[in-house]
Amino acid sequence: MAVSGAVRKNRSLVFGAVGVVLAAVLAAAAAYGWHEHNKPSQASAADCRLAQRIVDEARRLPKDAKAADAWGRRTATMRRAHMKDGYLGAQISNYEGWAVLHAKGEGEPPTGKELARIAKEANSHCTDAGITLTLPAFAS
Repeated sequence: MAVSGAVRKNRSLVFGAVGVVLAAVLAAAAAYGWHEHNKPSQASAADCRLAQRIVDEARRLPKDAKAADAWGRRTATMRRAHMKDGYLGAQISNYEGWAVLHAKGEGEPPTGKELARIAKEANSHCTDAGITLTLPAFAS
């Protein structure tokens, strides 16, 4: 049985359309996989709440070197023991360090640009948890 040219053309169009759709689905799946692979680690809501609690405590540090150092050690130990997302912990530890130095009257506070970068990076780890961290600037 001979297949007419019109049937062959229709069949080719159908197979071509299926091929295009399949290629689009595969490209979308690959793009999604690439995005998921490269996005920042996502911390738990508990990690994000702990991070905000540390930042809030840092704002109330007394201007006493011994007390600030003790708080810094205690907080670092607590953060390492309880915070599962080490990448979020690294950003918060930067803020902790600045807070201790500020309380002791040493060093320079972070610039607005540095603080914005740290806040953006820390918040990128709390996206899925739906928590926005607030890292206020240090008063002069």
